[in-house]
Amino acid sequence: SLPIAFNYFTDVISFQKILESQLEKKAGINFGPPGQNKLIYFVDDVNMPKLDPYETAMPISLLRQHLGWGHWYDRAKLSQKNIHNTQYLSCMNPTAGAFVINPRLQRLFMTLAVEFPGQDSLMKIYGTFLMGHLKQFSEECQELGTKIIQGSLANHDKVVSTFRKTAVN
Repeated sequence: SLPIAFNYFTDVISFQKILESQLEKKAGINFGPPGQNKLIYFVDDVNMPKLDPYETAMPISLLRQHLGWGHWYDRAKLSQKNIHNTQYLSCMNPTAGAFVINPRLQRLFMTLAVEFPGQDSLMKIYGTFLMGHLKQFSEECQELGTKIIQGSLANHDKVVSTFRKTAVN
């Protein structure tokens, strides 16, 4: 896999160079990962690149072209490059960047939205780990496990409600 982090200043030329860095020429205009390997590109913050005057983001357009058509173009030779054995996994930052992405790109992905778990779920998740660890301690220590988790979650809620999400707001 190849992690790629988008930001406001990500441009299409550097993005294409990153994508091509893990590929090798196969035959003719065909490119892919070395040998019979498969490559997964992880694109973080896919909603972050700057929009141009036409309300498009060129790195996202390149991504859409590859997913939709299976190729992109060589910028020096102006010839087509067919890209094989690659997949994309991406995520969006819900607090920054554009809050929607191009529907033509989104239709090429399976979309999942994951919300932060509730208090009951967090108690179960953390309780499973902590109680497993506390089994080797005395009964008195084991009884404190639930109170430790409740205090930690209360502290987390206080921090989330007090601190700003970003340096900007």
